[in-house]
Amino acid sequence: MTFVISRAETNVLTLARVAVGIIPATDAMRLLVSGVSIPQKLGPTAREAISDTLSRGTVLSLARNGGWIPSAEKRLWERGPAPKLEFTANVVRIFNWVLGTPLTEADPPALTIKGALTVAEDALMTQLLDRLRGTGVEGTVARQPAFRKAPLTVLTHAGLMGREAALDAVPPIDVTNHGVWIDGLRTLIARNWIHVEKLRRDITEPQVLSRIGKAQSDTLDAFFATINKAERHDLATFLIDAATQWVTPDRKGEDFTRSMAMDAPLRERTDARRRSAALLRALATLREWDQQHRAVRFIDDGYDLAQRLVADWERLGERGFQRAQELVAELDAIPTLAAAKS
Repeated sequence: MTFVISRAETNVLTLARVAVGIIPATDAMRLLVSGVSIPQKLGPTAREAISDTLSRGTVLSLARNGGWIPSAEKRLWERGPAPKLEFTANVVRIFNWVLGTPLTEADPPALTIKGALTVAEDALMTQLLDRLRGTGVEGTVARQPAFRKAPLTVLTHAGLMGREAALDAVPPIDVTNHGVWIDGLRTLIARNWIHVEKLRRDITEPQVLSRIGKAQSDTLDAFFATINKAERHDLATFLIDAATQWVTPDRKGEDFTRSMAMDAPLRERTDARRRSAALLRALATLREWDQQHRAVRFIDDGYDLAQRLVADWERLGERGFQRAQELVAELDAIPTLAAAKS
């Protein structure tokens, strides 16, 4: 049996497949630069195709981006019930806005969302913004209030959002509802935190560097308070993943702000350097937690989880935690007048 959908509906379906990683992100660029049409209304065949794509693609994405990593010798889908895949008409509103809005303009029309987003839709926005990275329009998307109010999206893209505008409020993470998604998107979240660390190296304005760092630290402060209360330190493992790749023995403090304008006021440059250590400072909290995990006795509750985290976080280890602390000290030092070498 042959199913037929319109060209405009095909555009929405293609963007859905890009968002969940079924087809390459380069296909998003093709859609964004060619002035594609958007449907006024989806037909039943298109709705079924998009729903099937989102359901199957989201499960595949969770498996690829963290679900495959074993914990207690079990994959994500073996450790508990599958997350609820609830999508509403807001998904089509998001896709239509991306496809039909001139995102390269300075002040494009705002994205309008009706009602509250589901957690699955938040996760979809997280993935979509990740897939749009490098297209030149991710900044416009990151400025949209709908994206900046989505907890998972902010946790993943806090630095990018801070680059575009001050992150005035951090939407709260609900461990019960978001925990499985953080597990399933673990490598994607880590990848985006690393991307911001690389991105800041080419930023010249101290104010922008400070905004990025503040957005990161505010987000992690709220996140740490939540998962510590819920006794879910494991949800912070994406930071270990990121730090293992970024906090290397040859990393220098100058790497974090190497392009910062040296003629800026000393106060601004000093603040920018200190705030650029947001990820590094967060590792101090994980270092404390790591020490707590090592102190859990065999007869104590939570012993098994503590031992798993000790073994997993050893990838960074005391040497990595110590190197992060040394980099913080370098960045906290008053900057010199000489420009750092690339």
